[in-house]
Amino acid sequence: MNIHIVNTFYPPWRGGAETYTRNLAVNLQMMGHRVSVTAAHPPLKPGDYVQEGVAVRRLRSIGMFYGVPIVPELPRHLMGVETDIIHVNFPNPYTASSGAFMSKLRKMPAVLTWHNDLPPVTKLAGILVKMHDNMFSSHYLNIYDAIITTSNVYFEGSKILKKYWRKVRVVENGVDCERFKPGVEVGDLKMRLGLTKSKVALFVGALTKWHRYKGLEDLLAALKILNREDVKLIVVGDGDLRSEYQNMSERLGLSGRVLFVGNLPDNVLPRYYAASDFLVLPSRDRSEGFGLTILEANASGIPAVASNIGGIPGILTDRVNGLLVQPRDPQALADALQVIVEDDDLRVRMGLMGRKIALSHDWSRVAFETFKVYCEVLQNRSLMKS
Repeated sequence: MNIHIVNTFYPPWRGGAETYTRNLAVNLQMMGHRVSVTAAHPPLKPGDYVQEGVAVRRLRSIGMFYGVPIVPELPRHLMGVETDIIHVNFPNPYTASSGAFMSKLRKMPAVLTWHNDLPPVTKLAGILVKMHDNMFSSHYLNIYDAIITTSNVYFEGSKILKKYWRKVRVVENGVDCERFKPGVEVGDLKMRLGLTKSKVALFVGALTKWHRYKGLEDLLAALKILNREDVKLIVVGDGDLRSEYQNMSERLGLSGRVLFVGNLPDNVLPRYYAASDFLVLPSRDRSEGFGLTILEANASGIPAVASNIGGIPGILTDRVNGLLVQPRDPQALADALQVIVEDDDLRVRMGLMGRKIALSHDWSRVAFETFKVYCEVLQNRSLMKS
């Protein structure tokens, strides 16, 4: 099958949708399909690339609008793509509408993965999001043959997706359990970071205004409440808010307990998971559609402390593979951190269970389940013609 996938960006750009797109494309290719990808060009130059056997066309972006690249040539480019099916990733209304436009004009089968709702990061963005949800989204969602969501919990809480329940299919995200695994030697890393006698919490996420929903400021406030010198936090990620978070850390008197290490190479990140005792994902709203870092932590044999919001409770069960807390509540988060730091048996048990859960979420399974959706769409199209 010829499959064309469209996403806002593609690795080495970092993000959950980018991780999803890359692993889906590679695993579909390994299944014997011909896979190509279209994305905006950052961080590489515009042009044609081959990454891990996947043909990637990076289109020129002329700027950004509320975190979304402006790619004028996308609709025209998609009209010339040779494929049996197109698979577009949301949240990006521009790519979603461009894919729908191509599907309608060319009578091309089309699938959309709805990773999460649009984040209302500013007052104006909130107005635009409401306009999109109430007026514009139906124009392209009606066209797609199937809508994939990565979490049944997220689907159940989505006012938009429930309107299209007949064509919604749930395919949970995956994780590379060979890349993220327990038992990685990290003694030298912990010594270099000065963490040999500490309980280590890990936060992984972009430090941009578009990712403020990840809740790092709530985590810093919780660490201040916790007030334990033996608990250290590693912050992996970078962006325009990094200096703001660093300044907040200093104001709270946490500068000696919080390490900002920036973005890490793909071959280094698993060592930081393995060097940590638990992950913290204190997301603040439904912009968190799944919580891919929870799977990465669990695959590494460590539990997670995360907010009971969005798609998170679909992958994290309280006191099974981590602890769930109320969002936007630093005191509740501090209480959960106290539990996971103090109760070694619980922490280890949740880490072991997390590894078992992660093993059932291999990316090859995601690719196979997604391929089944493609087959269903193609079969339905064929029946409509006959």
